[in-house]
Amino acid sequence: MRNCVYILLVLSFFITGCVEEIAIATDLQADIDITEVLIVEATLTDELKNQKVTLSRGQQFGNDSTAVFEVGATVQIDDDLGNTFNFISDAVGNYFSEVPFAAQTGRLYQLRISTPDGTNYQSELVSSAGVSIIDNIYAERVISDSGVDGMAIFVDSSNPDNDFNNYRYVYEETYKIIAPNWTSTEFEIIREEVEFTFDEVNQEFTEILYPDVRLVPRQQEERVCFNTVASNDIILSDGLVLNEGRTDGNLVRFINRNDPILSHRYSILVNQFVQSPDAAKFYNTLLQFSESESVFSAIQPGFIEGNIAAVNNPEALVIGYFEVASIASRRLFFNYEDFFPNEDLPPYFDGLNCERVFAPPLGNPERDGVFTMDDCGVPRPLIDYIKAEEIEFFLSSGQGLCEGPFFVTQRPCGDCTALGSNRIPEFWTE
Repeated sequence: MRNCVYILLVLSFFITGCVEEIAIATDLQADIDITEVLIVEATLTDELKNQKVTLSRGQQFGNDSTAVFEVGATVQIDDDLGNTFNFISDAVGNYFSEVPFAAQTGRLYQLRISTPDGTNYQSELVSSAGVSIIDNIYAERVISDSGVDGMAIFVDSSNPDNDFNNYRYVYEETYKIIAPNWTSTEFEIIREEVEFTFDEVNQEFTEILYPDVRLVPRQQEERVCFNTVASNDIILSDGLVLNEGRTDGNLVRFINRNDPILSHRYSILVNQFVQSPDAAKFYNTLLQFSESESVFSAIQPGFIEGNIAAVNNPEALVIGYFEVASIASRRLFFNYEDFFPNEDLPPYFDGLNCERVFAPPLGNPERDGVFTMDDCGVPRPLIDYIKAEEIEFFLSSGQGLCEGPFFVTQRPCGDCTALGSNRIPEFWTE
């Protein structure tokens, strides 16, 4: 029974990057406290940097939280020369080495963890499986096996030191966003509610001041933005295996041509890890489970095992694989028009209809259309939309029936910072 929970939690962590609720019958978990399962993500690379280990716990079924971090643990990595690298926590489950270091070819490394409950864990001794090299990264417009038109990102890889052709990939993609309904002005609220002026001489209210807004120049860049998203899938080499440790045509990413991230300029940073046969077997098994229509039908005792175990408590459950991997990185840029010349752009983000504009009344009879908001059954005035940051100015209205003085558009259509950052990434080139 423990193996069932073991498999499912592995999938939830390594595929999505966090612990998510998994629907499972009560009798399948009756003999285990899922919150006691330690989940370990640890890849030591040959980059000179502060290396990272992430620790978390399983969550109770029905819990809406997305992650239960393990804090207060002692984490270290030892090598076969007697060196010890200690790690410190950032208080949210991430542990970083106190000093930068890089995995060395030919060295053996072991991960050790002591949790606050007194349980000690350690990995098997592992070493690097060779040098990771990305020979080429390129994009092609293709039709997928399911008949979808889109862009495929391929990588040609090699590992000249040995015959292993096992590669794992993670990526970060960055794309440009251009707000289609952007204008150079934005709203400023002058007055939110009806106000009255009082004539102290005559002791009477002499003037009614209605809600009002004005247009002012935008204070920041809101037309062009950028967004960066990291991969959260298991991506393994699937290309054509050649001689001398080469594998060509590894598919890292496929993007539907209707995905708005392609609309203007797109970049992807691919990180490639060369894996040992045992590490490749572990991740291949995870991938098979993620693609299985029925997880339980495929589960067998001992079907999948990591290389980390509790050394002082045989009942303690731990999930994870500690690997030492050479890493190679390459970045690719391309424009939509490079592959889709003279073709319409993909639909805008989140199903937004930026062609739809409307003119909510201001609640000011001097500037609104001929009918009041009550007459028109309008539930919200313009100022409410502005305060909720739901709209942006688009153009002046004709003040038709039941209309206010301005046509507005949904905020993401006129302000790109609703979808990304207006800061240009340091690596970005046009």
